[in-house]
Amino acid sequence: MVKDADVQMRKRNMKIFPTYKKLAWDYLFFYTINFLFLTQVKNINPADVVLIDAFYSLFGIMAQIPATFIVQFLGRKNSIILANIVNCLYMIIVIFSTNLFNLVTAEIMSSLAFAIKETAEPSLLNESIPKAKSKDKIFARISEKGASGYYFINAVSTILAGWLYEINPYIPITLSLTTLIIVTIISTFFIEPIKKTKVNLKDISIISNLKEIESSFKFILKSERLKSLLLFTSLIGGLLITLDTYQVSLLEDLNISSGTIGIIFAVLGIISSFSTKKQEKFHQRFRNKSLSIIGLLITISCLISGTLGVFANDIRYLVIGIVIAYIIKYAISGIYYSLSEKYLRNFANEDIDTKIYTVKNLLKSISSAIIGIFAAFLLDRMSTAYCMIILGIAFTILILLSIKYMKTRVGLKPEEYSKEERKYDELKHLEKV
Repeated sequence: MVKDADVQMRKRNMKIFPTYKKLAWDYLFFYTINFLFLTQVKNINPADVVLIDAFYSLFGIMAQIPATFIVQFLGRKNSIILANIVNCLYMIIVIFSTNLFNLVTAEIMSSLAFAIKETAEPSLLNESIPKAKSKDKIFARISEKGASGYYFINAVSTILAGWLYEINPYIPITLSLTTLIIVTIISTFFIEPIKKTKVNLKDISIISNLKEIESSFKFILKSERLKSLLLFTSLIGGLLITLDTYQVSLLEDLNISSGTIGIIFAVLGIISSFSTKKQEKFHQRFRNKSLSIIGLLITISCLISGTLGVFANDIRYLVIGIVIAYIIKYAISGIYYSLSEKYLRNFANEDIDTKIYTVKNLLKSISSAIIGIFAAFLLDRMSTAYCMIILGIAFTILILLSIKYMKTRVGLKPEEYSKEERKYDELKHLEKV
């Protein structure tokens, strides 16, 4: 009976997860128009919008401890449900917000929701896949199917959001809330993959959670592979979050209409959808150079976008070049998200996977907060185009340094890693068979 229940759990979770991720990975009907909504409807200064994103990352740092507490106490499934409910509340606050304080409050809720989701969701999928040598490929295939579907649905919703925004700015955000409600319902159909004895609140404390995070950091400090990956993902993750806002701001500076912006980002979403499906081929072709190529293409596309943006008001056809640079960024970031999740979960079992994701989210939040505050500082003093040039140059240098650091630490064969590096590798026993 226990075995049958385990098989049922794996089948259901692996079947539901791609559909869930297609709708739940991020807010649909929201991005691209959210910048317009906040600046045009709520009359928020563009620099303050970037600063709000920085607040999201700043609160994301603090959210990791309660997120770990919640996942430990509620389990993976119930934590995901709770996070989606909090996201619904976030969208309600945005809709009815009247000032900057309301929006900052909303960001606190959103940062907590995604801190929980980014820890619990990949862990739930990871623990739902049977132990096998092909587990990493199965994980990547299921994850990329969900991501690819999200990009496609997001593309369609982006076009609709741009058109609907011109009819009434509140329509797309209301649709975003509706989608979040549907996502919350879908998440109730997951089955908890890790059955544990009932946990009492008395057995869980902030101190114990702090010790768990401290323990995770100690393991990571000993793992040259994880240190390298987390350094890289925190840099790229922080940059991508800032670029999401900068890219819309640049087009708005060039007086591109909301409908056209919606179409542009819809096409970019479709490109990400197709590129996500190519992550395994990309990995097979470039192997340990995959992340290096991804990082440099993202920073160079940022630099090109900014450079062309400086002259695009006078030479309008340069907007085409900006869109091409965006295409490069979106195509490569679609591959990046799937590959980074795959690389981070290698050599991880149920004892360490949630901790790795927690530390990843913590470092990404720190990086995003620093980058976001710097980006807001720049945008308050110069045009978006010049801001993107500065970020492009700075991050090209940082990525080159991180590539040099990763060179001898990431992409090795399993047997080339130390025993300590593979301490939590659940597949070690399979190699001995």
